[in-house]
Amino acid sequence: MAALIRPLQEPIGPAASGTQRTERSHAFQRAWAAIPRDSSIPDKTDFRPERFASFLADIYLVELHTEAYRRVLFRLAGEHIRNALGLDLRGRNYLDFVPDEYRNTSGVSMKRMFASPPCGRWIRKEVVHGDGFRERLDLTQLPMTDRAKGLRLVLGIAEGFRPDAPHAADGHFHFERLDSEHFIDIGAGLPE
Repeated sequence: MAALIRPLQEPIGPAASGTQRTERSHAFQRAWAAIPRDSSIPDKTDFRPERFASFLADIYLVELHTEAYRRVLFRLAGEHIRNALGLDLRGRNYLDFVPDEYRNTSGVSMKRMFASPPCGRWIRKEVVHGDGFRERLDLTQLPMTDRAKGLRLVLGIAEGFRPDAPHAADGHFHFERLDSEHFIDIGAGLPE
């Protein structure tokens, strides 16, 4: 099942040209698509971690809010993410890890995943560690809800953290601007 991808914006810079999703990204989407549901977006009560066993070290879950001080709150982050960053992200706001000039717009386009038609996203960006070491990340994000609490959630995987990275993960890092951002067709088409 090849997912359709349409760019949300033109890729930024030459490093983004020719980007493609990995087989792992597609496998993650297939695992998400297998979650039982009664609508096009699954509810977290139907999420079973055992169905995502091969992704758990790289998985993250965030909840979306309208207030900037908690716009994108991490609910969980897998072991590879925690080890690579030197920090447990649970309860932290993604905006705390982006440069000041991008805080007003960071995370806003995630809400488009819940529009009509709903969709996923594939993003390529860099994390810059406190010592200047850079890692290019591929993020695959898919929508989920928490109907009981009335929340929109995003389930994702982060690919690209190097376990042998030549730096000390000390909790000091920031996420750089996007190289590319794309919608993923999850079965309902793509937004215009």
